[in-house]
Amino acid sequence: MASNSVNGNGYRHYAQFLRISAERLNVQVTPDRLGYLREQINGERNKFMLWEAFWLLVAVTLAIPVLMLAAVEFGVPLPEPVAFRAEAFHFQVVMLDNTSAWLVTTASALLFVVAAGLAVSPIILYADALNDLEQARRSIKSFGRG
Repeated sequence: MASNSVNGNGYRHYAQFLRISAERLNVQVTPDRLGYLREQINGERNKFMLWEAFWLLVAVTLAIPVLMLAAVEFGVPLPEPVAFRAEAFHFQVVMLDNTSAWLVTTASALLFVVAAGLAVSPIILYADALNDLEQARRSIKSFGRG
């Protein structure tokens, strides 16, 4: 817990450092620094975006069994091959004909919540750092091609 707090503070300080560096950048004095800061800012931004995309993809994939059950339960029209599988899966879960289907559905629902939490929590925890990173990106972009 303490190491996570230290890492979070370090990330916040690093993003703040990037923002301040981008705001104080003087292109006439240090033109090479522009390219370096652009790489650093884009690198941090890309890491964050990859984290978000990965965990959101995992969350959506884990939600498929639950969504299939909900579609059959509420009468949502599905394409023919998917509808047949969804109805068969729904029958197995509702009739408790196949306990593994019920376990898969329960596990996927719980793991969906975990994956969605992992996707959303950095936005909440590092909001200030992300704001600094975005301001730094805008400052660098104002110098030219971003």
